[in-house]
Amino acid sequence: MANQQVGSAPSALSELPVGIGTSHRQEAFDRFVQIVESDSWTGMTTAKRRVLEVFLQLCIRHGIESVSMRTLAKELNIKAPSIYSHFPEGRDEIVAESMRWHFQQFGRALCEAVAEAEDAPEFWDAMVRLHFTRQVRLPESNLWDLLVATDRMVHVLPADLSEQMMHWVDLYEALFKAAALDMGLPDAERRVKVVMTVLEGATRWFDPDSSDAELADGAEHAVLISHELLNLTSVT
Repeated sequence: MANQQVGSAPSALSELPVGIGTSHRQEAFDRFVQIVESDSWTGMTTAKRRVLEVFLQLCIRHGIESVSMRTLAKELNIKAPSIYSHFPEGRDEIVAESMRWHFQQFGRALCEAVAEAEDAPEFWDAMVRLHFTRQVRLPESNLWDLLVATDRMVHVLPADLSEQMMHWVDLYEALFKAAALDMGLPDAERRVKVVMTVLEGATRWFDPDSSDAELADGAEHAVLISHELLNLTSVT
């Protein structure tokens, strides 16, 4: 799921066998699924998908502010006006669609990752493994985090996209908080933020070029770290 392509047929998330039952997790999960399923990529053309893929690749290599429509067109080996036939609003629309694509792919992967969780600890562990793995393997995850952090400070994104991204982040954090609540930690909000900060910085303490086996070990290490942080008597 880590590399699901835009336009691939999505499964119905509402039909996933998530054995949550009546819990904080169920409420948070239902809200999250509703947002993830609100965007559909099944009708995206190959050409439009290619523009988004190349745009993200250029952003990862050079930084998002360095990628102009002319730069993108050159990389695609087409004329800049041709891009507007797919994205009439230009660069802002491409940025917005790229961010929505990234969240939707991440969201679907997360929902499928927790589908078999039988209790709160398994739900938590599945989320940590998925976040760690995608953070390490997919460079666009770091681009997303950088955009969110930068926008919080200097508001670089269009207002509607900024608001939408903050809503996505809140819904995602709510899943972690719900799992913590169901594990009997009602005051876990600060701990959850610490855990997520550690996961978002995974490439600073884990080698992105590691083998798949090493990555799997790293994911289990991330789970252990998350539990240590979650169970600290105080986080200042």
